[in-house]
Order: sequence, then structure tokens, then C-alpha cells
Amino acid sequence: MKKNYIILLGLMITMSLHAQKNTEFRVYLKDKGSNVELLQTPKKFLSTEAIERRALQNIPIHKSDLPIAPEYKVGLQELGAEILAHSKWLNYVYVSHPQPELIASLPFVQRVEIPKNYRSTLTATTGIDTLDYGYARGQIEMLNGHQLHEQGYTGTGITIAVIDAGYQGFLQSTAFDSLRNSNRLMGTYNYITKDTNVFVGWDSHGTSVLSIMAANLPDTLVGTAPDANYWLFTTENIYQETPLEMDHWVMAAEFADSVGAHVINTSLSYRWFDNPADSYTYNDMDGNTTVITKAADIAAGKGILMVAGAGNEGDTPLPHIAAPADGDSDLAVGAVSWQAEYASFSSIGPSVDGRVKPDVMAQGSPTTLIDASGNFNANFGTSFASPIIAGLGACLIEAYPSRHSEEIANFIRQSAHLYSTPNDSMGYGLPDFMLAFSLSTPEFLAQEETFKLYPNPVVDHMIIDANDQKNWQATLSIYDLNGRLVIQKNIEAYDAYRLKLNLEPGVYLLQLTGDINGAYRFQSLSMN
Repeated sequence: MKKNYIILLGLMITMSLHAQKNTEFRVYLKDKGSNVELLQTPKKFLSTEAIERRALQNIPIHKSDLPIAPEYKVGLQELGAEILAHSKWLNYVYVSHPQPELIASLPFVQRVEIPKNYRSTLTATTGIDTLDYGYARGQIEMLNGHQLHEQGYTGTGITIAVIDAGYQGFLQSTAFDSLRNSNRLMGTYNYITKDTNVFVGWDSHGTSVLSIMAANLPDTLVGTAPDANYWLFTTENIYQETPLEMDHWVMAAEFADSVGAHVINTSLSYRWFDNPADSYTYNDMDGNTTVITKAADIAAGKGILMVAGAGNEGDTPLPHIAAPADGDSDLAVGAVSWQAEYASFSSIGPSVDGRVKPDVMAQGSPTTLIDASGNFNANFGTSFASPIIAGLGACLIEAYPSRHSEEIANFIRQSAHLYSTPNDSMGYGLPDFMLAFSLSTPEFLAQEETFKLYPNPVVDHMIIDANDQKNWQATLSIYDLNGRLVIQKNIEAYDAYRLKLNLEPGVYLLQLTGDINGAYRFQSLSMN
């Protein structure tokens, strides 16, 4: 009788729950439960490629790499919660259930969060009918990406994850024959339909983004990383706008990490809500508010170069960047014209906490690409500037696989033409990938040893501060990025030494040998 009573009570609770309206919300968990034991055997939850990428960059395996504890999932399901998504990095489960307060009372639950009902946007604008095939070369040469390719770096062995909408036109286009025939398409997944169909019925935005990196038709359209490996993910539901899309993005990023991706490119931005009262404001673009921005920063911390379109709101009353472009560890990419001039639609910075945004710029007004029919076309948007940077970033990683992704991102920023004088529309400006390549070489990574150098960047003079050394002598040598000796002289000073300079703008290496020793990289802004 007692058993029957318990069953009847359970049925009554279940019926009562179903009678109430379900709410979708995130359930943040207190810990990783029984999965903590797996930390000693990372091959059970990470691929060999993911483990090797961490080892190369000296990134330890962390508890955030562990999957959600299975017993917690079961506990939620036993209460009637439908699991719609989850994040191992942020340790939450996205569920549908009528009683958030009931779920919050579970002993393994830290808190629940009801997300805002946002509207996401694909950061692209209307296309044009005519196409100048010369744009494909121009959008790469603008950033000296062709010189990086000439060094032999075209993305070979590097994996890029594209998180976007659909990939209509991919199957029809001969521009992707090389990708398909060489088995470099590693896999696909649609987080909306929970299957591998990303090619039919989900828009062609992802195809266009992919083509800017992966297309390989010599003399017609060659992408920025034509020899890279690719994973294609669909997380953007073009037919409706629900909070679930952003959580699907997080799942895609986590999966990309687990299979060893080196780069993530995303051209989705999140700021506007269906209910204006619930919309994100500029004050929320602080790098710490949205789930997608938090996940993007975690991805960067795990050694993935995170690249995102800045958004296309620059010529609107609310012109600032949207998430995840506000992240402090990603490269937010704005758009310029084919003449390297700021495109008025490109969203501006800074982040609300004053960081430079966008980080860098690339051609997005317009960009040569593949359209929904699998044909060559051109389109406008920061969506299409972003993959130019992502693909060339992959080539830079190929050159220096042991460099942490955030180092790579910093080399790209430092190579940009406005690095010393960034602004809100162009950020650090147009990167020079050959300069970024040179900045990454071992001879230009030396740091101060027994002296300091300032100011840096330099205009017409610098101070060499010998710290506690008095009455010192040394031989001073300055080299350009080609290794050419441009200045050499013997110097002596009591403590600090003032060195007058008359150098072409660029990056140089100063070396001292003698009573004080070491090397220091500096940037010259202008000549006297």
C-alpha cells in the first residue's frame, strides 16, 4: 500500500508539473561530481590532438575539461527536466522545466539562471550581383597574407572550426573540391536538429564564411587557409530566435576544443532581444556578461585562436560591438573597403570597460566569396572580414605551433598599422601578417635582461635604463626585421643613457653586450 501511495504521489507531482508552463533556464552545478576521477586519464574525454595542442602550449588539463557529471543529469531528468544543451566549461545544463525553484533546491545545484530571450544576428549585409575576381587577391595582399603563404604556410595540419548558420551551396561548388577530395573536412554537426545535416535548409552564410578561408581554385578564388582542416557547425537557427542558440554555440566551441581545433571563427553576434526591455545594452559589453563571451574567452585560454566579427551596427544609433566580440581574449574583426578605408557599417568600440575594440580590420566591403548557389560573388559585412583574419591566423599557428593562441593574437595586434594610436572605429588597424610572422621568430622574442628601455614605441629618442648598474659600457646594435644591422655603436653612461634615433617606422631589435646585456624589441613611429 505504501509503495502504491508513493507511485500515486509521483504521478500527481508529474501531472502537476506538466500542467504548468515550462521555463527554459540554465542550471549551474556545484562541481563535476564523479567525473573528477577522470582527470588522471584525459584520453577518456579529450582527443589526442586536443591533448597535444595543450602540451605544445604548456596548458594543463583542467577540471573545466571534464564532462558534466552523469549523475547530475539523471537527477534533473528524474524531476522531469528536459535537457536541451549543456556546457562543461561553465558547468551548467540548459533545461526546460516548469519549476526553476524546485531545480534550484537540489543539493548539487549552485544556482539557476533564466536567460534573456535574445535576437541574434548574422553579421552580414545584402550582397551584390557583380564580382571582381581580383578582390580575392586584394583582400589577402592588403594584410600581406600572400607573403605568409610564400613562406610555405597555408594552414597545413591546422584545424579551423566554423560556428555559423548553414552551408548551402557547399556541395555544388567546385571551389571546395580540394577540401573534399583531400579528406580535410573533418566533420559536421547541426546543434539545432542534432544531426550532421548542415548543407540543406539552414542558409548559406556559413558557406560564404568558409569559402574565404578554404576555397582553392587557383587564379579564381583562393582562401586565406586553403590547406587547413575544417569542422563545420550550425548553431544559428534562422527560422526562430530562442535563447538556446547561444548555448548551442557554447557546445560547438567545447566540441571544437575536444577534437583539437586550433582556430574558431564565428560571425554571429548577440545583443538585441525580442522584448526591448530585456535587450543587452552597451553596458553589458564588458567581456564578462554573456555566456557566449565567457565561453569564447575560455576557448582562448585553452589554446584556441578565437576570431569573431565585430558586428554591422556602425551606422546605426547604437553603433557598438556585440558579444562575443567584447571578449578580452578574442580578436574582434571590423571591416574596411577594398581601399582600406573604414566601412561605415562596421561596429565600433571600445568595450564598455575601455578596451580597444575592434581589435583589427580586414576587407569586408566587399569580400569575394561563394554564395548560396555555389557560385562566385561578393558580399558586405564583418562576417566576411573575420575569416580573412582567422585563416591567416591559422597559417601563423602552422609556423609557430608551440606559441599560445593569445601570443598569436597579440602578434597580430602588434603588427597592425595603428597599434600605437588605436581608435574606436579601426581598433589597432590593418594587421601585417608578414610582420606578425617576424615578430614570432625566436630572434625577435628576446626580452629585457639587465636593463629597461622606454618610451616604447619610440619617436626620436629612447632611454636605456641600466637599473642598479653604474658607470657602464656596452656595444649597442639595432637590427630591422630582416636581420639587417642598421645601427652599431659603443656607448657608456653613469646610469641611464639617452639615445637619439632617426629610424624608418617599423619594428626593431636593440641588443646590448658589455657591462649590461640583453635584447629588447621596440617600435619606431616616425623619423625626425
